[in-house]
Amino acid sequence: MKRHLSITSAILLSAALVFTQACTKIFIIENPGTCDTETPQDPDTPDSGSGSNLVAFHASVESLNMTKAMSPISSGTRVTIYAYHGSTDEATMTSAVARGTYVSQQAGTLTGDSGYRMLLSNGEFDFYAVSVNSSDMPPVFSNGISSALSNGIDYLWWNVDDYEVAGSQVTVPVVLNHSATQVSFEIDHGEGMYVQDIVSATITVSKPGAKMDLSTGVIPPAGEYDTNPAQMGINGLKLQYTMLPLKTGTPMKLVLNLHANGEPDVKTYTVDVPLPDGELAAGNSYTFRAVINADNVAFPQVGVSDWVDVDETGNPLYPH
Repeated sequence: MKRHLSITSAILLSAALVFTQACTKIFIIENPGTCDTETPQDPDTPDSGSGSNLVAFHASVESLNMTKAMSPISSGTRVTIYAYHGSTDEATMTSAVARGTYVSQQAGTLTGDSGYRMLLSNGEFDFYAVSVNSSDMPPVFSNGISSALSNGIDYLWWNVDDYEVAGSQVTVPVVLNHSATQVSFEIDHGEGMYVQDIVSATITVSKPGAKMDLSTGVIPPAGEYDTNPAQMGINGLKLQYTMLPLKTGTPMKLVLNLHANGEPDVKTYTVDVPLPDGELAAGNSYTFRAVINADNVAFPQVGVSDWVDVDETGNPLYPH
């Protein structure tokens, strides 16, 4: 009997030692299971933070690059906001203190998506915001770098460093900047020509796949064109397309199909469009004046202008 008890005790002791060595954390649980492991935090999962101060946000969009001109953010636009500890080198390479997605209401007020609220302790924080200027979700960031980006999307970004949170309720103003680039054409009639309408227009665009750096909002320019041209948005005699930044000495190729001079047949123009200073820089909206002549298209003027607002299909809201 004593021998039997000794063997049983030895078996139980061995099992306990194996279990202790296999797990770094011991929990009392009702049903036996596997050892506890910590799952890495999903970069796209909302995190409210651990403080008691409610941080709210109010958003607008910069309408002209490098100026203080602003326009209201459209109602229903989704914005993801990240909070990091202030005065931290390469903060976006660390885990965010809090992050969540908001939906814009009238007058630019941001309301937490699905009831999200950001709660922070007293202190200084670096805030970052990203959006695609629509109801779609912004890109996901991992270690401060976004997923691969696409053309045809108006990427927005904002940052403020060392913002002090020292009250039970704080409202932070957000001024989003355009990180993509935009090309628009305003069609004019040449001598002896009257353009009735634009049937369609395509343009060569940046090769996609660039990634945004959350710490700067920079999207590196592509050095070549995509193999597939893009359809431009049309409203009256105004064309628009938003693309990733581009830097190349090769002109864009514009293909215009239009009706002119009351003729029923569609007239097609295929023309090269030189890039201003060899690039389409991030944040700039370039407006080209395109004069339609009988046998060619001239571009007598190009300049940086206010960003062209578009509808959900990419067509300019305001015709030329």
